[in-house]
Amino acid sequence: MAEPTQPKAEPTQPTPGQRVERLRRATGLSRERLAGLASLSPTTVKFIENGKRSLTLRAAQQLAPHLGVRDLGDLFGPAVTLSLDGRPSHPAVEDVRRALTAWHITVSGEPATTNYLRGATDAGWRTWHTSRHQRTEVGTLLPGLLDATQRAARLHEGSERRAALALLAQSYHLAQAYLAWHGDRELVYLTVDRGMAAALDADDPLALAHAIWYAAHLLRSTGRGDEAIERLRDARDLIEPRVADGPVEYAEMLADLYLCSALTRARTGDQGAWADWESARDVVHRALPADYVGLRTRVSRPLVEVYAVMCAVDLGNPDEAQRRSHALDPATIPSTERRGRHYVELARSADLEGASEASLHLLSKADATSPETVRYSPAARDLLTRLATEAPASVRADAVELAERAGVYL
Repeated sequence: MAEPTQPKAEPTQPTPGQRVERLRRATGLSRERLAGLASLSPTTVKFIENGKRSLTLRAAQQLAPHLGVRDLGDLFGPAVTLSLDGRPSHPAVEDVRRALTAWHITVSGEPATTNYLRGATDAGWRTWHTSRHQRTEVGTLLPGLLDATQRAARLHEGSERRAALALLAQSYHLAQAYLAWHGDRELVYLTVDRGMAAALDADDPLALAHAIWYAAHLLRSTGRGDEAIERLRDARDLIEPRVADGPVEYAEMLADLYLCSALTRARTGDQGAWADWESARDVVHRALPADYVGLRTRVSRPLVEVYAVMCAVDLGNPDEAQRRSHALDPATIPSTERRGRHYVELARSADLEGASEASLHLLSKADATSPETVRYSPAARDLLTRLATEAPASVRADAVELAERAGVYL
């Protein structure tokens, strides 16, 4: 009697990471070479291939030309639906867009004083760093702040106009911070370009260095890390000679520039990131008071340690990230927004070690600290998606609940 015929098993589709690895091998590229061509770190390519990191649309777009891929479906496979509008949007984006593109052809009346505008701009940054719902609150005040600083830059004259231009640049930087995770890409470019133009017209070294710092973040995020490092070096050359005899804000700015360079190097897999980080730490400890906290970017001793954790995670070294974070009490981080992001970085570090429960616990702490950081952070959303779909059953239900609360659609 013939044995019953067993149904044929359906062939298993390769994962996006396996597809990347196969195409890389077929083209004869090493991971290091592919990473360099695509402006990614070798660690990122490794983790994409072995499934420890999801293949994002942006990474796929950077990798595709060097793998001979013209259709991104060849990387993601037939079972994956791609959305070109995958980034969540914030309700206030349209109001901010109108403020950014409302060109005042004629301007009349009395401008707000620069003292008033400085207070309003500073209040905007304080809100950004102290509110649990910083994007909602800043999104509400940004249109009025942009309008007031734009008018002042047109109506004031002489030194008051230059001061108004420096404050206008800061308004654009705050708009960039707001738009970075949920605004249309062209709006982010617009804030960077407008902020740089206003800083140049202000003829103020600090304003120009700030503008370069913000521009470097955009350059890094679009795969132009080398350009970002060059511009940051130019800004340091502008600021460093003024540190010894200038106000404390020059030392703050110099430390910020080194920290930005360190993170940029880390995200391209460059171990030289630690040299820049050490330089930033030296400036903060040598030239700033022990309890100093910068207004806009929160430069401080705790923030330097936050950057060390970020660098270690981006360099793919979870052991170093854990070591660096061991002595850092999150409560000392002088920004609710940065504290939330720190928990996300720790969650990424735990994820690199396959610790699903720890990753979810840390994402939950990030959500409790700053819900909008989890809702809009690409790294948090990517990690939540994977935990909700791939984590062990003991973790998955809680991950799904947090994902739904954060507006991550599975």
